[in-house]
Amino acid sequence: MSMTKSEVCVIIAAKNAAATIAVAIASALREPEVAEVVVVDDASTDDTAGVARSADDGSGRLSVMRLDVNRGPSFARNAAIAGSKSPFISILDADDFFLEGRFRNLFAGADWDFAADNIMLIRDDATGDATKIVAPQFAADPEFLDFERFVEGNISRRRVQRGELGFLKPVISRAFLDRHGLSYDESLRLGEDY
Repeated sequence: MSMTKSEVCVIIAAKNAAATIAVAIASALREPEVAEVVVVDDASTDDTAGVARSADDGSGRLSVMRLDVNRGPSFARNAAIAGSKSPFISILDADDFFLEGRFRNLFAGADWDFAADNIMLIRDDATGDATKIVAPQFAADPEFLDFERFVEGNISRRRVQRGELGFLKPVISRAFLDRHGLSYDESLRLGEDY
């Protein structure tokens, strides 16, 4: 699936993320495949919304919604999805960022409705600009990840590092979400994206 225009909406649910939100937004706006970045400030008590607005690159792709009452990340993500228009949805946590070329690499593969890529864990005390890290090369061939492998990849085992698959932030076709009536379970405030 090759992409010739901007077709991705990046959704960032944020609560008290003033310290990290600007890096997350900048990493999304840097990607040419991104048509929209929707930040939902879930009733933060810090200046998350203000910092988010300050991270705007002037391209008209950033919108910031602020909730007056904390409703949780599921509600925030559902509100952002409902208010967006792009055919692909990408979730980004407010304390994470995309490495350059993420969408170019994902869309270079075959047609799909739901795709995720590898994650890298970066220590909080890492020095230098973490957004400039060059990711290690992984196999170019996509792998099918069924539910059983997903769950097994998140179970701790002695002397084996977990796969941390629950941290994956997929890119999802809006048509797939609509076709299957999928949304985030708003009764969950933790593990809602598992």
